[in-house]
Amino acid sequence: MGPLGYRRSTPNANTTESGTHGAVPDGRSSGAVLRALAVLIDRVAAVQALRPPETAGEIDAELVMQPLVREALRQLTARSRDGALLCRIVDGRFVLEGVPLDGRLAIDDPLIGGMLRRALALGIGSITVRQGAAPGELLTLASLFAQPFRAGAEALPLSGDTPTTITRAISSEERPRELLRLWGVLVTPLEPGADQRPRFTPSSSAVLDDSGTGTSTAGGSAVANALSRLATARTDDAALAAGDLLIELIDGAEFRGDALTIESIARATMQHVHAVGGGGGRLGGERIMRRLLHRTSLRLLATRVPYTPERTIILELMARAGDAAVEVLVQELLNSSESQARRAYFDSIVALDLNATLLFDLVRDSRWFVVRNAVALLGEMGVEQADVVMLPLLTHEDDRIRIAAARALMRLGTAKAMPGLHGVIEDAHPEVRRIAAAAYGLPGHGGGGVRPHAARLAAALDKERNEDVALEMLASLGKLGSADAIQRLLRIAQPAVAAEPGERQTNRDAWIRIAALEALVRARGYAVIGAIESLAGDADPDVAAAVVRLRATIA
Repeated sequence: MGPLGYRRSTPNANTTESGTHGAVPDGRSSGAVLRALAVLIDRVAAVQALRPPETAGEIDAELVMQPLVREALRQLTARSRDGALLCRIVDGRFVLEGVPLDGRLAIDDPLIGGMLRRALALGIGSITVRQGAAPGELLTLASLFAQPFRAGAEALPLSGDTPTTITRAISSEERPRELLRLWGVLVTPLEPGADQRPRFTPSSSAVLDDSGTGTSTAGGSAVANALSRLATARTDDAALAAGDLLIELIDGAEFRGDALTIESIARATMQHVHAVGGGGGRLGGERIMRRLLHRTSLRLLATRVPYTPERTIILELMARAGDAAVEVLVQELLNSSESQARRAYFDSIVALDLNATLLFDLVRDSRWFVVRNAVALLGEMGVEQADVVMLPLLTHEDDRIRIAAARALMRLGTAKAMPGLHGVIEDAHPEVRRIAAAAYGLPGHGGGGVRPHAARLAAALDKERNEDVALEMLASLGKLGSADAIQRLLRIAQPAVAAEPGERQTNRDAWIRIAALEALVRARGYAVIGAIESLAGDADPDVAAAVVRLRATIA
């Protein structure tokens, strides 16, 4: 249970648990997603190579509708629907959920090898794809890999839901913490080596000492001397004496608005407290920490959160301020104009896991971006009681708020959230409908095992014109596995037949028939082998090829 009795369904922002599906990922799912991603990257790169240089890298309708790209995206979406991708790159090899891939794979498999070479060229250190990531996010991820590596490239502007960031190259001394951040995708850079410690970027009011700690030019030597005295203090008297000096310097830094000095003192103090433990010198450190948690220092310290190389230790100090720390971080989140800074504040608030009451109040704010951030935070923090305030947002006039609410409710997965999502299966926005369709495929997730009826989902499928949403609906019909869902899938899988007098002829594309076959196999396995084999000689070669592939999986 969290503060104030709020139940947390997710530990923090660093968990890899899906925002759409709750199954625990395993190595097999990571391998399947990695392989499908490699195929999509290869096909996107092939298409991009044929486009004019000025349009290379753009994600537009022309790229999405390329048949080979579209088919690869369907397959990657399907694999992502079944599991997450948790991948790191260590010593020039892919490591999936802690298990290195066979080194020969990158040599024998040109797709995996090509993806690995691109990752190394772009300085990518890890790739995380949440289970149930949106197709658009997966295409953005593939497009990042497919870009020609250009040192010094600028950040790519992206539209869409905050928090979102993307950087194509590592060219500055201050390395980015992430190269791509979407709701369901995270790509981070390679960790710097021992001789590549993150350092502050010097500004007009700051200098760097030999330890990499920034100090203000106004009294910088005094700060360094006082910090040196604190670091060597191993008695309470010595630490308290050093603390008296540092508290005077904190007063001056507050007056000047010198956030860098406040940060350097905070970092050194926390390091000192860790070093002495419960021994001599602890009292002096505790006194400095109490002074740093005054409102003005706390606010200045919050401004440094996105930029400090020691964010964890700073948050450890700020956590001592309780709800006050969350309030200042939320304010900085709302005021920040930099996407990476907003992401840092977002993750820090989730990591502190405090003050859900403040976020409940922000859900009622009149500004759309405030509401969206508050909803996203409540979802990531797993505040299950937030479903009550989120459900009305599913009918909000702003698409961005409805999408954020749908994603957060899916992440909470409570007994109230799931039926609420079922009810927006005909929403005007395709992403809301896609999430609602995915919710149908999770009967019992937080809902006491009650399965929704397939009739409403099937009726919505009949009217759906968005391919990604339709694919999600078909997959959920298979997960439901009820008799009426199976019958609907069987009818969709069949080739078109001559219409009866007065009825409309229905012609189905191969992709929807194949998706129905895959859903049938997922639902009933060998029990549907007869229906699968009956299509082995189908006039559509893609359907016939899919039958061969599916038959092999259930034989």
